[in-house]
Amino acid sequence: MGKISSGALGLLLAAAQTGFAQVKVGGLSTDLTGTLSGGYTADYGNLVASDHGITAGGTASLTGSYYSPGFFSFNLEPFYNQSRTNSDFQSITDASGVNASASIFGGSNFPGSVSFSDILNAQGNFGIPGVANYTSHGDSRVFSIGWGEHVPNVPSLSVNFQEGQNNYSIYGTDANSTSDFHSFVVNSNYQLAGFNFNGSYHYSTTHALLPEIFAGEAPTTSDSDTSSFSFGLGHALPFHGSFSAGATRSDLNYSSSEGRYDGTLDTVYAGMTFNPVERLTFGANAQYLDNLTGELYQSIAAAGGFIGQNIPAETSHGLELTGFASYSIPGLHLTLNGTDQRQEQHFAGANFESDALTGTATYSNVLRGGMFNATLGVVRSSVSSYGGAQVGLLGSVNYTREVGRWTYSGLANYSQDQQTLLASYLTNSLGFSGNVSRKFSRRIIWTGTASDTKTGLVQNPSSTSSSQSYSSSLFVKWISGTAAYSRATGNAILTGSGLVATPVPLPVIAPAAVVLYGGHAYSFGLGATPVRGLSASLSYSQALSNTQSTSLNSNNNTSQVTATIIYRVRKTFFQAGYARLVQGFSGSGTPPSMLGSFYIGINRWFSFF
Repeated sequence: MGKISSGALGLLLAAAQTGFAQVKVGGLSTDLTGTLSGGYTADYGNLVASDHGITAGGTASLTGSYYSPGFFSFNLEPFYNQSRTNSDFQSITDASGVNASASIFGGSNFPGSVSFSDILNAQGNFGIPGVANYTSHGDSRVFSIGWGEHVPNVPSLSVNFQEGQNNYSIYGTDANSTSDFHSFVVNSNYQLAGFNFNGSYHYSTTHALLPEIFAGEAPTTSDSDTSSFSFGLGHALPFHGSFSAGATRSDLNYSSSEGRYDGTLDTVYAGMTFNPVERLTFGANAQYLDNLTGELYQSIAAAGGFIGQNIPAETSHGLELTGFASYSIPGLHLTLNGTDQRQEQHFAGANFESDALTGTATYSNVLRGGMFNATLGVVRSSVSSYGGAQVGLLGSVNYTREVGRWTYSGLANYSQDQQTLLASYLTNSLGFSGNVSRKFSRRIIWTGTASDTKTGLVQNPSSTSSSQSYSSSLFVKWISGTAAYSRATGNAILTGSGLVATPVPLPVIAPAAVVLYGGHAYSFGLGATPVRGLSASLSYSQALSNTQSTSLNSNNNTSQVTATIIYRVRKTFFQAGYARLVQGFSGSGTPPSMLGSFYIGINRWFSFF
């Protein structure tokens, strides 16, 4: 917690009291609001020095314009010493920083904008799929500037540049992570002789350093730069139809301590759709990739992964042809859909061909006082590497109904033998979710929810991922309570934001890059507003997980408790808060971190001008 002397606190309050005057200078119009807080705080922990004393903080929001918001407008929002214990900022630490933005010529054909964000000592999240996030802390900075041209009957143009950096560490480890990025984007659109033309250019670079606390290896560094050009056109066709086509070229350059990939990916696509009568729609699409390996690397990079992959470097390509049709029968509340998809791919030195014929029927109607939607279908998949055909089912059911003071809703879905990016792999998935609520009176409401999902590759049973979650909440007059539980298992890759589900079929990724995970989390919360102006809240959460890679097993845990009491008297808030975090990873080799803080003080809202 940041500490200041009582004299400094007095100067801040005195400065606030002298600012009650509206400011208008020529065409400049501004509005300034904010809060100032001061009080007593104490910090303690096993890895930090305990301290206590007087602390001060505050927020401000300065907005304004020059002559008119359409000519020039701005917004400046600084904040200092904001945490769960002294504000509504959801941070175990005292976050400080500033968010700023401005726009010029916003009401013209040549709008421009600029924004900047600089945040220090803020709380972040390090995620595990389906399990509550683990807590990190660090600094971040983002700068963005953009400009546009939108003159009628002239090709439009928009340009944007952005750069940012992030430095953080995860409580319970002794390692730091850093990342930074730059991006430049240009887009243009134009209409001529009934054609719609569009083009774009994208360039981005990233650099990252990530301690592999779940992989048991040395910190991984990664550098990447990608650039892509794209061009497209579209035109109306007879029978209420349309045609579109385009091409994209991307240059990919990825390198890390685990390996390197450089390549070029060219994509060409075309499609057409017809709607000759109101109930009938049909069409066809085609796409060709000259570098399927590059497409896989792009998928991994888009998910944030940069560890060594098991993707072969030899030549690869893919062709996909799809035909589709849809016909609705309003009298029967029925819609019939059909698709015929063919893929031809050369990958890993082998040729693959697949055909998938899918037919579905969707029914939607009022049923017994509720809304009912159901889809049932059949898919016939034939993959050359299988030497035969597989017949799978598709289905989903959704129903919502109110019965007296009860409200019910449920959703279930199932898919079998669905094709992935690689023609040689098929997936199965099953899921359901439900919600029920009861309104006992105007001020007493109960709600419960549940969900369960499971997905996996047909050819690889070990690739299965699953997650379940359950929650309940009860509101009784001025008291509310919530409880939640979740659990998950699966496989993932490590990224700067945590573990993410594998974005490509599991056999493609090198075994050393895969992290198996499993865990569960639960939380409880209470809130109360017994009298006007008084509110109190208490929450507790805990997550337990285990992760396993080829070289390291780790048992992980995090628990947090927060409590706040706020009493409002006009523009003044009397506030007390308590926050405590315990988090550890056995694979990190360091003891679990424990950090706690307590605060009691006054928060005053001001409208300066």
